[in-house]
Amino acid sequence: MIKKYSTQIILFFLLISISLSGCSTKAVMPTGADVTWNLVVLGDSSFWELGEAYAEQIRQDVGVQVELHDYAIGSFSAGQVLDILQGGQTASQQLRNLPGDLANADVVVMFLNPNLSETPGYPMDFGGCFSSTAKEVGTCDPRSFTVWIEDLKSIWGEILRLRDGKPTILRGTDLYAPYMVDWQKNGIYDDCLQCWMNISNAARQAAEAYNIPFLSRLDAINGPNHDINPRALGFIVEDGEHPTPLLAQFTAQKLAELGYEPVTPP
Repeated sequence: MIKKYSTQIILFFLLISISLSGCSTKAVMPTGADVTWNLVVLGDSSFWELGEAYAEQIRQDVGVQVELHDYAIGSFSAGQVLDILQGGQTASQQLRNLPGDLANADVVVMFLNPNLSETPGYPMDFGGCFSSTAKEVGTCDPRSFTVWIEDLKSIWGEILRLRDGKPTILRGTDLYAPYMVDWQKNGIYDDCLQCWMNISNAARQAAEAYNIPFLSRLDAINGPNHDINPRALGFIVEDGEHPTPLLAQFTAQKLAELGYEPVTPP
């Protein structure tokens, strides 16, 4: 009887051991005052000023050194980045460095606009939302962003491929709305806000395909009801569109609230 139960106990613990050996160890980021994290900020002009602000936020929160690789470029699009990551040629030395910088990136935050990611049959036509005088929006059908979603997914996938299993903090985001006063004045508020929500939903969908935490700047900056004018908060420079250092600092704080856990892809 004792021998029988001893055999069962041995088998029980053997099964537990086999089960645990199949579980993956949760990735953790290296930390310490002598550790350097490489931060890649990958975005259009809405990311201007964000790199230094987020780098400083990481230094304060985590206590590591941060080396910034700032790819916040005016009108930078998902189509451009995907072409570079898939071997396309570019005359820009900075952009030629992008694949290598992403391969070494411990942290990547990304918003790339949908230019060059047109969906056949569903053109993007919401330029009126960027105007201070336009009375019409055009079209901003959710289906217009189908190709953009796939391009963003492909970029996230390329980043993970370049990282080759190393723990990496990835963060996605959408676009804040600095034009709310103009929208209201011109009678296009509802249409433009819906367009911005379509953009947000598309960017979120692409990030969540890889379990990437997502910061909605539309919600954080324009408020949960999307009725806050960021110009009135000192968040927008005199051109009425681009971020001030104050907005960059605010965004960095919101990114910090997502934590610093590396992504575990599905």
